[in-house]
Amino acid sequence: MQFHHDLCGPSGGASAAGESIFEIVTDEAGFLALEPEWEKLRAQLHEPRFSQSFRWFHSGWETTGRPRGRRLFILVARVNGRVVLIWPLAIRRERLFWTVAAPLGPEWTDYDPGLVEDSPGTIERLRGAWRFLRINCPADVILVQHCREGEPLQDVIGSDATPGAASTDLSTYVSWERFQDWTSYWNARSRKWRAEVGRRSRRFAELGDVTFGIVEDQAEFESLLAWSLAHKTAWMARTGLDNDFMRTAEFPVFLREIGAAPLTREGFVMFALKLDGRPVATRFGALDAFRYEDFFEVHDPEFAHYSLGSFALVECLKWCRERGLVYDFRIGAEPHKLIWATGDRPLITYRLARGPWGRVLLWVNAALEEARVAKDRARTSIPAEYRRGVKRALAEWKSRLFRFRRS
Repeated sequence: MQFHHDLCGPSGGASAAGESIFEIVTDEAGFLALEPEWEKLRAQLHEPRFSQSFRWFHSGWETTGRPRGRRLFILVARVNGRVVLIWPLAIRRERLFWTVAAPLGPEWTDYDPGLVEDSPGTIERLRGAWRFLRINCPADVILVQHCREGEPLQDVIGSDATPGAASTDLSTYVSWERFQDWTSYWNARSRKWRAEVGRRSRRFAELGDVTFGIVEDQAEFESLLAWSLAHKTAWMARTGLDNDFMRTAEFPVFLREIGAAPLTREGFVMFALKLDGRPVATRFGALDAFRYEDFFEVHDPEFAHYSLGSFALVECLKWCRERGLVYDFRIGAEPHKLIWATGDRPLITYRLARGPWGRVLLWVNAALEEARVAKDRARTSIPAEYRRGVKRALAEWKSRLFRFRRS
């Protein structure tokens, strides 16, 4: 289903020059038909990301959105027939009968995916798009994920009075503007850290022939992807850490799909660190003309004492420095990122309610999160010895109850 709406006029007819006409795309045929205009608009953005490309969203829909039963809801704004804004969303069901309009795509922890033409009218177009969404979006909550602080979309939504909740995060990156070469960047890192990384890297290099580079062969990509996911899931099991998307069935399917096309100047890429031809570490990320976005890394635990993650990161940073590409650590302020980063930028995620049911859903989510935090605090505040004693007592009580029922 598609329909047009003139935000500034009384009906959906032709608008005055310069006014935005909004269109909602809800069917796959309409989505596919957008590709040429989508890519034309993306080419006009300031330093566009590969994760804003039509291919990224279409692969996300094919491998994740449609299999999970999402519904397309893509907002398109036109001025005199020219596409000036695309806000790709998907409607999903959450907690019984509530619905959420969330970013379309592979459903990772990604930057906000919206595309809007860079022009003097950007702010007003975003204000109009946001008003249109508040009125016409058929979801109880609209999720606007990881807006960069100070950018037009964050200014528009941050100044809106719609009831909701906001959370903050941090994006870190390495920019080469202040450094003449790799040596000047490297010398600006902590001396202690440089010495430790250098020592372990030299010890590892003594083991054999070490190579590092992008994996371009599709068969090798498939093989190393399976190797990487097996090591990553095993690492999560050992450490007790979890990841919302990495353990899903759709995650490897998306990686295979988005990494399948031959690499030109942009795409989803895999770097491999090898010892005598044997893979020992990999890094995955999105490459475009301006940056490399680092999504995740994997290393063989057999070589953990050589800090292969740092070894591969150094090589990847050098690769980016040679090409003048920003190294984007993406979302999260983990300590290891801060060691390498030369800058950071706050990110804000908004969950905005549409009507009373949306406010109820936000209240339920907040209450569940508070309960989870309280549970974690209680668990960590109780001495481990006492917790083990309670578990043993409960196990003994269950055993006695079972024997009693059998008798």
